[in-house]
Amino acid sequence: MDNSKKKPVMIGAIVACLVVAVVVTYMNSGTSSDIGSMKRGQLTWVKCNNPDCKAEYQMDKKDYFEYLQENATGMSTPALVCKECGEESVYQAVKCEKCGLIFTSGSVPRDFSDRCPECKYSKIEDSRKQDIEEN
Repeated sequence: MDNSKKKPVMIGAIVACLVVAVVVTYMNSGTSSDIGSMKRGQLTWVKCNNPDCKAEYQMDKKDYFEYLQENATGMSTPALVCKECGEESVYQAVKCEKCGLIFTSGSVPRDFSDRCPECKYSKIEDSRKQDIEEN
């Protein structure tokens, strides 16, 4: 192919790549987990890490994620203000389905985020084992 034919083909390829890049960017600009589309009424456990308080309660997931979105700075998860003690020391928690202990997510390092530090149960681990056994 001579230079006079290569140039339009190359320009066409560049334009096609730019169109694909614009489409991909547009499709990813709104995430499927948009907080605005969340419905109220779904609850999540939270726990106060203040040693003098240790309050445990449920709050609406939408409120929880809206707070995180408004207060996030950098890579760390911001603490919520505790409704019991007023300190910024509340984090998302998990309630163990076996023993009922409420603990902050990821209490057992390098393990499943829902691993109970008390009885060692993990719902995530159980469901993965069941998936393996079924397949």
